[in-house]
Amino acid sequence: MKKSTRKRRTLIETDKVNLSARERAEEIQSCLDPKFPSFVKLMVPSHVSGCFWLGLPSQFCYSNLPKEIVAFTLLDENGEEYTIKYLPEKCGLSGGWKGFAIAHKLVAGDALVFQLVKVTKFKVYIVRTYGSAEVDGALGLLKLDARAKGSDPGKIMKTTKKPVIKRVKFHPSVVFHGDDSPQLSGSDQPETQSAEVINSEVLEGIRFSGSVVEFQDIKNLESFNITVNGLIIDSEISEHVRTKYYELCCSQSSLLHEQLVQGLNCKLVAGLISETVTIADAVRTCKLSTSRDEFAIWVNNLRAFKQLGMNVDFLLSRLEQLVNMAFESEQAVDLKRYREAMIGRARVEEEMRTLDKKLVELKDASKRFEKEIKSLNLKVNAEKYELKFQAEVDAPW
Repeated sequence: MKKSTRKRRTLIETDKVNLSARERAEEIQSCLDPKFPSFVKLMVPSHVSGCFWLGLPSQFCYSNLPKEIVAFTLLDENGEEYTIKYLPEKCGLSGGWKGFAIAHKLVAGDALVFQLVKVTKFKVYIVRTYGSAEVDGALGLLKLDARAKGSDPGKIMKTTKKPVIKRVKFHPSVVFHGDDSPQLSGSDQPETQSAEVINSEVLEGIRFSGSVVEFQDIKNLESFNITVNGLIIDSEISEHVRTKYYELCCSQSSLLHEQLVQGLNCKLVAGLISETVTIADAVRTCKLSTSRDEFAIWVNNLRAFKQLGMNVDFLLSRLEQLVNMAFESEQAVDLKRYREAMIGRARVEEEMRTLDKKLVELKDASKRFEKEIKSLNLKVNAEKYELKFQAEVDAPW
């Protein structure tokens, strides 16, 4: 094959990989809260090597970012922060970007989702070009559907009626305050905001929370509300899941979703909570016969939830202990050999029973043949007697 042909094929394959990473990143972006502006950036060699210069979409910069040189903060999925210099005249990130790229081992083809959560702070989601089980696994959860109210645990919501959405007109004069939420400034405030959220969508059934409630202030299930970004999302979760989730929170004396990354969609959070409850129930009902693959699925999902900020360490710890007991400890090895021996003995005993049954059948057949032989012997003797009698009859006088 000619060198030029191989090069073209390599470029085509690379384009396919990049397209996949970009598509996954765009899916993630579509699930983020729209009140926080965001964009997708595909990494090229100059972004992750050499000069380490990252240019940002100019229109995004003009519309959302400061007009002077400032220090930006990049917040990754693990909650670690990196300080980067933003150059408005060049619409790009310079000083500090190299450290972020190297620390996260970025390569050409990786796709990054930048979400502006404060005026000088980006939340960054990384989608690997060749896949990363933990990072892409966590980000893929942004596509989780919420559980249907009243549905069985473990089944994804299927809606027969499209939810009614109240949309509000986008207002251009948005400024960022210290609470991470965009708000209208000064005279741009509308006369009433009781039923509206600026640059966002509010689903029927979701209502505003009057104040921040600490878990210690929750006395019982009736006073337990699941609040996300100032919205109570109880209507997105079945009563069964809500009750189970309350019990999990009580076991840890905290709200498990309290440290979720900012800007997650309400339905996504409802899906995370429902899936956490489902896994917890599955752990409670697992047996020594539960397969390693099932344990692995639960562990991978919980690790992904953890990367999004869900407090599931206690479930991961329990699963780690159960996996060790079931598959990795000396007792587990002995138990495995014991179970294999028991299965082997049962198989041999079954074969013996089959052989015994066959032996009985053979003995019965032998008896039948024996009877038949005796019967034939008598018959043969009778014929001889008749022949002898007939010979006597036919004998000459």
